[in-house]
Amino acid sequence: MYLRRLSLTNFRNYEQMDLEPDQFLNVIYGPNAQGKTNILESVYFTCTGKSFRTQREIEIIRWESGFSCVNSLLETHSRQLEIRILLKPGKKIIEVNGVQTHGQPLGWPGVVLFTPDDLVMIKGSPQERRRFLDLEIGPFNPQYSHNLSLYNRVLSQRNNLLREIKEKRIKTDALDVWNEQLCRYGAKLLFMRLELLKALSPYFNSIHSDITGGKEKLELRYLSTLKLGGTAVEEDIYEQFIRELAVVKNEEISRAQSLIGPHRDDLSVLINGVDARTYGSQGQQRTVVLSIKISLIMNWYREMNEYPVLLLDDVLFELDHSRQEELFKRIKGVVQTFVTSTGRNKQEFENIFAGRYFGVKSGKIITF
Repeated sequence: MYLRRLSLTNFRNYEQMDLEPDQFLNVIYGPNAQGKTNILESVYFTCTGKSFRTQREIEIIRWESGFSCVNSLLETHSRQLEIRILLKPGKKIIEVNGVQTHGQPLGWPGVVLFTPDDLVMIKGSPQERRRFLDLEIGPFNPQYSHNLSLYNRVLSQRNNLLREIKEKRIKTDALDVWNEQLCRYGAKLLFMRLELLKALSPYFNSIHSDITGGKEKLELRYLSTLKLGGTAVEEDIYEQFIRELAVVKNEEISRAQSLIGPHRDDLSVLINGVDARTYGSQGQQRTVVLSIKISLIMNWYREMNEYPVLLLDDVLFELDHSRQEELFKRIKGVVQTFVTSTGRNKQEFENIFAGRYFGVKSGKIITF
């Protein structure tokens, strides 16, 4: 898949911007805080209908403007897609080839994002690893995002209810209906995560073994707050969830928060059976993230017969030369890639990679 044309109106700091990218490599360079990442955000937005930077989409609308609009032309091996996303305060309209739609404009995300935040995914908080599961692993199941939204809605309402019970404004019996919904949606979400990791893990391990010359075995292990044992059946997960909620009921009321479930789960990353978070070197941790990103690209191709668009936000030069080579030998000439850079490496980059180079300054595309 390729992005052929991109037009922004009142998007972040861009009043108006038109871009015709290269089919393969596009380098967006310039000083910090000029709008480089905003372009990547707009590409992500046109592919997914969502921002990777904020859940408050009103932040996307340019200051003192009443709306924001992204127009793009995407081309796959079988069709062209004219995508238009109009944002107004409290309203979002997505059109594909003139027809209004909901959710993901493409029907699949069509994009893989690699940012400096990904490099600390291993050493960061469980919340960051859950975000990775939700944004990068989850989309391989078309129902994941919808189920996650339902689960989070029930979780929020249940936490409000726990506060009211703690303050003795309502009786504990009111929890029953919310417990059933939390466990039902939670079991679906947890089952999806386990199945997706089971399907993707061989690819993670194969790519990582290739990059490390067969010296390292990568394993992603799901850490559930439920005592699942060997359980991997949705109905069994549901029954276990129900049982364990009954055990922690009083503590949840005392603390006025839901203490178990997918919203508290984590992911363990192991290299040769050893916890990479605690014992992995910085180089090993970066190799893990690189392996995962390459695996996602290749798996999108296997699933959709289309390569996704790759967004590298100020991260390429965080990788040493050997890791850059590992990435580019797999994407060069097949994956449309957008790279942001401060421009310090521009000359060196141009000597190695052919593509289009776009300078950015104060929300405008310029030539330095």
